[in-house]
Amino acid sequence: MMIFPARMSSIADSMVSSLMELVLLLLSMYQIKIVCEKQRFMFTILRSACNSFRSKFVSKTTFCKDTFFGEKEIGNHKSMKSSLVLFFFLVSLAVLGQDWCDPAQRPKDQVIGQGGFTVQGSTTGCLLYDVKVEASVAGSSIQYIYDYKGGDPTKAPNAPIPSTSHRYTKLGKYTILQLVSTGGTGAIACRVVEAVTAPNYKVQVCSGRKVVVTIADDSTTKGYESFMVNFGGSVFIPVSKANSPYVISYAYPATSNVATISVTGIAPGNIPLTCKKDTIVTLNSANATGVSIRKVTTRPDGTVDVLVKGSAGIKADIQIDEGATGTFKNTGQSATTNDTTTVTIRAINAAQSAYCFRLSTSDVCDNTTTTSSVVCATSLDVVAQNQQNVLTWKEYPHAASFQNYRVNLNGTPSPVVTNRTTTTQTDRNVTCGNQYCYQITVTLAGGVESVSQLRCVQAISSDVPSKITNVVASVLEEEQKVEVRITNPPASGASPSRFKTIFLRADNGSNNYQEVGVVNNQLTFIDPTANPNAQSYCYKVQYENSCGNRSEPSDPVCSIHLYSKTSSTVDWTVDSPFLFPIGYYALEILNEQGVLVDQVRLGGNSSFNPDTYNPDQQQFRYRILAYPQGSSGLISYSNPYVFVRNALVFIPDAFSPNQDTVNDFFAMQGQFVNTSRLIVYNRWGEVLFESDDAIKKGWDGRLNGQPAPEGSYVYRIEVSDLLGKNFVKIGTFLLAR
Repeated sequence: MMIFPARMSSIADSMVSSLMELVLLLLSMYQIKIVCEKQRFMFTILRSACNSFRSKFVSKTTFCKDTFFGEKEIGNHKSMKSSLVLFFFLVSLAVLGQDWCDPAQRPKDQVIGQGGFTVQGSTTGCLLYDVKVEASVAGSSIQYIYDYKGGDPTKAPNAPIPSTSHRYTKLGKYTILQLVSTGGTGAIACRVVEAVTAPNYKVQVCSGRKVVVTIADDSTTKGYESFMVNFGGSVFIPVSKANSPYVISYAYPATSNVATISVTGIAPGNIPLTCKKDTIVTLNSANATGVSIRKVTTRPDGTVDVLVKGSAGIKADIQIDEGATGTFKNTGQSATTNDTTTVTIRAINAAQSAYCFRLSTSDVCDNTTTTSSVVCATSLDVVAQNQQNVLTWKEYPHAASFQNYRVNLNGTPSPVVTNRTTTTQTDRNVTCGNQYCYQITVTLAGGVESVSQLRCVQAISSDVPSKITNVVASVLEEEQKVEVRITNPPASGASPSRFKTIFLRADNGSNNYQEVGVVNNQLTFIDPTANPNAQSYCYKVQYENSCGNRSEPSDPVCSIHLYSKTSSTVDWTVDSPFLFPIGYYALEILNEQGVLVDQVRLGGNSSFNPDTYNPDQQQFRYRILAYPQGSSGLISYSNPYVFVRNALVFIPDAFSPNQDTVNDFFAMQGQFVNTSRLIVYNRWGEVLFESDDAIKKGWDGRLNGQPAPEGSYVYRIEVSDLLGKNFVKIGTFLLAR
């Protein structure tokens, strides 16, 4: 551990009064962070650590007392005083944030001696860098901090260790601080070492089998004084750091095709290091003649993509001629690879101005400079007109290389145009509302192309669809909804691939038509809100083509509503479900199970009396079918309607039971009666007679085998008809003999 001089205790009393207030303040805080501007070192003094210190060295009865440093202190109080002096001293160092490697920053009231040690080998080494130190002064308790960043070397985060070797795993400079006790005092020594890696560099392959090596001026080269480039075999060429960038070139003999290149650094003291990175390159014997523009493509925003066929080691600068005047200037963009490369020329708008491009090629090693053939950008304009799209472009400016124009429609090419002065084309094969995308390609000599931007337009038309002339309204049997069906689209202005049909409805015979449905690409509409059993509905239909042009409403068609006006007839509405007159009606007759039993042709009537068909049937199920004039094959169905006759009951108001076979029984007569029950009462409500068949088992006018007195009697007849409907008849009748 560090040895401090005994005279430190003599200044303790003078320090206590001022430092005690500081300590008490520190002890009351949870955390204090002090940043030393020079070292940018942060200390954290935790309240818990201070409490631990107080609990260990200071009793509750003596802390902050006047006698704390008095003459009577004994035992651990002396130890406590020495420790507290040390604590005050270290706290003051932490507050000041000294760099102990700098003697000017060490505490002025302490005597700190000069240690000493050496680093074996170079103070600069390749990662992983193993350092071994050797003390050059005599002393005890020698320890080292291998990454000292300032502050009290005996306090965290510093952690001195006795080891004399250390491995550095990260790049950078490191300060090694030595702590040693010598001659009754503490001593310090510091040295700086640096861990480096292989220098970064890049190799450019030039024509004529030349290469250029550029060594980076970055963190990987800071620790070196110079470099050594090995171009393969025994070819070593030194590179100085006198001037940046650090560049050197070398030309290989004609027999060389592949080379392995590496760069190593020379550490301070002219010590060569071995860390390196090998780069294997294929040498290039090419020249600039193979460099050319293969395609120029105008983008939608007016910028241009230039496709360059390059050659390794040949720098191809892209030059631009604005306005096709023949005057070129550099764009600041280039290509040097051996493959085709796309370079985007920005900050221009080829849709508004003419631009031509060429390559100015120069070897990276400055061997040659040439220019390529000129390729100009092409721009296309497309305007949608009534039922046609018109394409226009500018005449290609260089006649010598021109071969043809070719327009692509949605990716499909059209026939080529070989006349350079032709600059327009019209596409009349368009459908209103559909999108069409066009692109023009100019083919030049040698298979070079100039391609325009892709232009898309939506075809338009001012044609209004003609009025719908063929519609039918009918009631669907299962759904019990009204279906409105357009049997033929408009004769003109239709767009079969994309359209809308609009359905308007008027209720209860009114002329107030409101939109109730819009369907896409369908000619049929099922009205979800209509109740065909309640009324007839009338509809008008409109057709909207893909351009949004809408026909005028059609004439109305109306669903057939079947109902009863009277108790003895079935009736139906006569508004036509077609856009032409009705030819005739037919009546479907179905049994109680819904099975068709007959169909009666009714002509143009709008009412039917079931008695004329079957007077003995209580319930009928009917449906009307309407057929238009002509032979169109259309049919319109009405809603189904159930017609029910009430059971018929005849009850006499008198009878004469005198055995003359005329009115000898009081009995009921009826039609559509299933069961009946007769009860006869006297005027006091006493039951005189009961029968379970009021038709066949009437009262014979006798009581207990004797003729009943003449007079008025009361009857109650309970009836159930053939459909299960129950009802009761009550009244009086006269018995007369």
